[in-house]
Amino acid sequence: MEIDADEVQQLKALVAEQQLRLDDLEKHLEPPTGGDTKDKRSTRRQLLKLAGATLAGAAGSAALRAIPAAANDGDVITVGSSHTETLGAATYIDARTAAGGTALLGAQSAGWGVWGYSKTGQGVHANATTGGPGIVAYSNGGSGSGVLSFGDGYGVHATGATGVGGFGTYSGVFGSGNPGVFGFSTTGTGILGQTTAAYSRGVYAYATGYFSTGLQVRSLSGLGGAIRGAVGLLVRGDTASGTVTYTFGPGYAALIAASLNGGPDALLNGSGRLVQHFGVAGAPYGAPNFSPVASYFESVRAADGTLWVSGAATTGTSKSRWRRVNAVRVDSSDGTGVAFKPKRVIDTRSGAKKAAGSMTKVVVAGVGAGASNIPSDAVAVFGNLAAVNYTGSGFLAIMPSGVAFNPLADPSSVNFIVGQAAIANSFVVGLGTAGVDLGKVQVYVSGHASHFIIDVTGYLQ
Repeated sequence: MEIDADEVQQLKALVAEQQLRLDDLEKHLEPPTGGDTKDKRSTRRQLLKLAGATLAGAAGSAALRAIPAAANDGDVITVGSSHTETLGAATYIDARTAAGGTALLGAQSAGWGVWGYSKTGQGVHANATTGGPGIVAYSNGGSGSGVLSFGDGYGVHATGATGVGGFGTYSGVFGSGNPGVFGFSTTGTGILGQTTAAYSRGVYAYATGYFSTGLQVRSLSGLGGAIRGAVGLLVRGDTASGTVTYTFGPGYAALIAASLNGGPDALLNGSGRLVQHFGVAGAPYGAPNFSPVASYFESVRAADGTLWVSGAATTGTSKSRWRRVNAVRVDSSDGTGVAFKPKRVIDTRSGAKKAAGSMTKVVVAGVGAGASNIPSDAVAVFGNLAAVNYTGSGFLAIMPSGVAFNPLADPSSVNFIVGQAAIANSFVVGLGTAGVDLGKVQVYVSGHASHFIIDVTGYLQ
């Protein structure tokens, strides 16, 4: 054990001072002529020398003695037994090391390697400032846990100012009561779960209790309004090529949610909102141009907001295995819940009759206002087509604008004969999808000239 140099110097000075006192005492003890005998003087000198030797020996042993390790408050740190603090200041161990070393290593074959307990404060506080983890915990097989946390408070509280609050690779942490792991970061990541092994899990959440939750994710600021970009859960998968993309093709699932007891696999129990990034370019490009995963059912958003879902087919072209999801709307397009008021899109009686063999294109999408508005992104409409003031027999045919029509083979929509003032029939028809035909229908007149009327009573969006 190293001896403090200052303490050695003090002891040496003490020995020298005592030696001078002994010498001075011996001079004063010399008897006058004719006094004590020689034997008495010898005995006194021997006693004084013995006292000086004893003093020097005591000082030397004091210099060489083992000094017990003590904390800042002066309490001795006892190794191998329990030490109870009796003063106001706590006894602690401050273990620090240079980069790359281990500050504190606690090893135990069956018990706890390091056990920290605090009634109201922090049991163990680990802080890393150079990029390394504050606590690295792992279980080397068997049934042990890397970190076992329990109690009414947080089992593990991990915070980070600009980096990762908590880092884990497998299960690693077991907690009960309040959150087993609490990860918080002001600008970085609260908890990061990462794995590179095949078929492994970055974060694994498991719950078996009644109404228990395996993983709960919450955002304190909503997506939309004045604050944008805050989401409760963001999942992303890498494709087989390694390029990060939001287009889900052949590759890896970003999130697997499964319920073991027959309940819902995913529960959106907050606002109920689910944000989906687009994976298809949108109109007029049609369905996704990649095949869905076999035996699974997928849904993909397009850039124009449309939703595509995969079917059960496992053969055919990539696009043929998807279908677009459309909503039948009989409410107003402003979303107020008011019923859609039928809209007369065209009545040709304000002009000349449409000649036999003519094709007339009519704008439908974006027509009307208020409760009668047909939105600009409508993909189809339904309503009534009426033939009026015709001069002889014939028929009308309504179809999406831009579609080729063969009057000898293609079906008609309204047939009219002489003797009737007007005749109508209901229809459901898609709208043109590209260029000058976008959002339009077209009406073909066959047989004899006739006026026609288009009334829309609802639409598909």
